[in-house]
Amino acid sequence: MKRIILALMVCASLTFSCSEDKDEDVMLESTALVGVWKFSKIEATDASGNIKLANDILTVLVASGCDILNYNFKEDQTVTASFRDFTETGNSVNSGGTGLLIQCPQNVQASSSVWSLEGDKLSFIDGKGRKVTVSISIDGDTLTVPGEVINADNLTGTNALFKKQ
Repeated sequence: MKRIILALMVCASLTFSCSEDKDEDVMLESTALVGVWKFSKIEATDASGNIKLANDILTVLVASGCDILNYNFKEDQTVTASFRDFTETGNSVNSGGTGLLIQCPQNVQASSSVWSLEGDKLSFIDGKGRKVTVSISIDGDTLTVPGEVINADNLTGTNALFKKQ
């Protein structure tokens, strides 16, 4: 009987004294998100060849001053995204054999939506009228969003990083 009581006490003390390994809920203030955020790069922990190539191209375009994608989160809970139309991108192969030349697309498109932020969960209405909720993080002037928000077909499993302007 003593062993059973001792075993129950040990189990009870372990149950109440051990903390879970889950992160505490992250609380971001909506005011931290308000402003213009400019795309800076793709971050991938296990980058396939396609993701690496896409990131290399985006890195060169961003370094040349091409605004790939900007989000403008406003205090009235609206957001405007302005982005380059890559369907009409000029490209060619450099005859010197040094690689593919990709120009910054000239056409800029924009879309608007509404947004809300609860903890680290950003919700917005996508282009198809569906409510989308994703986890984001803000560290100083860097906003990190899942890559699939930008392109579900090609950037799933990556993060897109934006710098606050």
